[in-house]
Amino acid sequence: MTARRSMRVWSAASGKFDTSRSLTKHLPSVPAALPIYARGRTSLLALDFDAKHHTPEQVDVDVERALGWLHECGARTVTDRSTSGGRHVLVPMATDIPLRVDDIKIVMQLLTARLVTLDATPMLNADWGCITPPGSPCREGGYRLLDGTLDAAIDAFTVRSDRGVVARLIALLGGATTPRHRTPTAAVAASLTQDERLVGVGRDRRLDPRFHRNTPVPEAVATYAATGKFTRAHKALWESPSEARQSVISHAVLRGASAADIEKAIATTKWAGLRRAYIDKYGTHSVAALQRDVDKALSWAATIVRPLHELTHKNRYTGGDGSFLKDRVRRQWLAHAKLWIDAEFLGTRQRPVLLAVVQALAYTSALAGELVEGVPVVAVGGRSLSHAAGLMSESTVWSALRLLRETPGSPLLLVARGAGREADRYALTTAATTNGPRRSDIDRARVEPIHPAWSVLGLRGRALYELVEAGLATNVDDTFAAAKLRPSNGYAILADLMTAGLIERDSAKLTLGRRTLDDVAAAHGLGTIAADRIVRHRAERLLWQVWLERRFEPQTGLTANVGAKSSWLPAMYPAPPLGDDVEELWAARMSAGPPRRDPELEAIELVSDQLGAVIVAG
Repeated sequence: MTARRSMRVWSAASGKFDTSRSLTKHLPSVPAALPIYARGRTSLLALDFDAKHHTPEQVDVDVERALGWLHECGARTVTDRSTSGGRHVLVPMATDIPLRVDDIKIVMQLLTARLVTLDATPMLNADWGCITPPGSPCREGGYRLLDGTLDAAIDAFTVRSDRGVVARLIALLGGATTPRHRTPTAAVAASLTQDERLVGVGRDRRLDPRFHRNTPVPEAVATYAATGKFTRAHKALWESPSEARQSVISHAVLRGASAADIEKAIATTKWAGLRRAYIDKYGTHSVAALQRDVDKALSWAATIVRPLHELTHKNRYTGGDGSFLKDRVRRQWLAHAKLWIDAEFLGTRQRPVLLAVVQALAYTSALAGELVEGVPVVAVGGRSLSHAAGLMSESTVWSALRLLRETPGSPLLLVARGAGREADRYALTTAATTNGPRRSDIDRARVEPIHPAWSVLGLRGRALYELVEAGLATNVDDTFAAAKLRPSNGYAILADLMTAGLIERDSAKLTLGRRTLDDVAAAHGLGTIAADRIVRHRAERLLWQVWLERRFEPQTGLTANVGAKSSWLPAMYPAPPLGDDVEELWAARMSAGPPRRDPELEAIELVSDQLGAVIVAG
């Protein structure tokens, strides 16, 4: 249930869950809440119904209404209640498509508008959002009591809900809206996502068949489409006829309908009520209004849908048989680089990161580099390298590259700084070590990408696991020695790998566990995270290319004035100072990575986006 191996403990002095502790197997003596989000994503929809400002009876009414909607959308649920009368509804979602706060925000707004006792706060805070689980002590005394049996709750968290529960719930409640993006990158990324997930043009534009839903349309939606009557029963589901109409359109769009298909459908008796509803509301403009609602539903659907079935594949970026493992030149360089890192950074926190980055460099060089007089040379940026380094954060990659460039004797030589659209160019040179790599060191050097599961498990355990996986070490002490780990660190890492199910221990003997790295990646939705990062990187590159084109294209006085007035690039991308040193300036900036985030600017954008605020004075 918990997203991280920690918990937040309630303080009687502050009346808040403001103390963080490690997760324990023993029941805490005070109320404790589990984090909902990990790395900004969650696979749990936690609904907190509070009786503080209402009655327990009203809480029960709201919970029953919510459960009805959730179950109709394919959700499995677990509920409990506190001694104060409050209740929780826990919805374990599919783990391979974790959702962000932005994905959750719409459905929480729809639910809170209909359920007066629902507190949306826990689900809207990716940093501090937490929920007390069944069995936890209550602040008023006593314990949270599970509704139903423990076996049923375990089954719900094991089987989990159908994929697309949140999308189906939003469609049911008629809340499909065109997303508003806070940054240019987010806007471009959304456009790229739409291009990938939508097919056709104009009135024939629809969801790609990979994303179509085939579940039955809810009875309330089908009834409204046929009759067009906004009854008292419908008022419990929708706040207005507008949401009812949008719900019908959204369900059709999720099942692959285009505007042309819907226009044909409303001419039949099955959707006659929807046709009358549009005519009564918009008159002669009903066709345009219908097209507008379809466009809105398509834009929304493209941001939230995921393929119903994804192929399971070995996590290898070559797309083939891993032939880079036979690349003798790069394997020897990688083995030599590892020896140098072990000598220079043994016992430091940088060592696992640097080992991953040099392996990613070797792989990227084999994939897209060249040999210059027998020396591997590759032009690569931190964003691209972050994927080959196991979904390592871009900032960590940039820091590691900087450290490798600046440390004497390094196996990495910067031969040309990137400028414009060109990335930094590196030569993979021989590291300054006393002895070269042995045959066994070269055999252990693998020119392949780092598995993304290590972004969840932590890179410090990679060497130990790979030794056991390759059968190069089976004894605990021998494995620690080969991985160059102190016993204290080694046993801590071993405990983490055993908890993850990757390694099993029988006395001093180590063997592979029942779970694989692919299992860990699937359980944490790393495929979705990697795909989203790829789209974001494409958006950032497109914005950078557009800026370059606008910055350096020749302009007359007239076109310069027109361009200044019609520029769609925001003010957060100011032009650099003019002069002969522009290229050197940008090369220096690119080598240091992107600029830091500006909290004040983001706050201004948020207020402007949500409240329509404008700056009236500087």
